[in-house]
Amino acid sequence: MFKGIQAIFFFVDDVVAAATWYSKLLNAPLKYFHTDNEIRGALIEVGSIDMFFHVADEKMRPGNAGQVAYWRVNDFYQAVDHAQKHGAKLYRGPLTIEENQAICQMWDPFGNLFGMQGLILV
Repeated sequence: MFKGIQAIFFFVDDVVAAATWYSKLLNAPLKYFHTDNEIRGALIEVGSIDMFFHVADEKMRPGNAGQVAYWRVNDFYQAVDHAQKHGAKLYRGPLTIEENQAICQMWDPFGNLFGMQGLILV
């Protein structure tokens, strides 16, 4: 019945700014969606997952609502440094976990959380 995660939605006040930031962070192209000649959303395809940016409203605000999408990264501390250079800030962690890996959560500049998990390379 359930085949896998299709999309992760980020609810943001400024779709263009948030989508552009993630596009630069991930070095990935983005696509905009318009309604009545106004940008209402943006999409970045990351592997088989759609990362969608939607205009925040009274029902869905930016923030930590209990779900966090985690990126698998090759070099944990290099990825954290890269995200911080783009303006992300540590929220939780980093924590060392099994098999020489670390995990953390980070705030993006738009008030949403994302996580990272990967190898600790020395």
